[in-house]
Amino acid sequence: MKDWSKFIISIITAGGGIGGSWYSMEDRVTKLEEQLAQQDKMKIIQMEITQMRRDEELAELKFKMRLDSLSRGKWIP
Repeated sequence: MKDWSKFIISIITAGGGIGGSWYSMEDRVTKLEEQLAQQDKMKIIQMEITQMRRDEELAELKFKMRLDSLSRGKWIP
């Protein structure tokens, strides 16, 4: 009878260990997924900033071209 009770207790203990391990693994995976989503947001923001800088440089170059064309007497719309 004692052997059966030890066997049942060991099965319950093993089941609890497996369940706890699964929960902690699931928690780590969830945190990793959140971190990856945050990194994706950061990449998108960096790309938008880069695009805004390019647009600003392009507008500046167009403005310089217009000024240059005015000084030479040739208007570029």
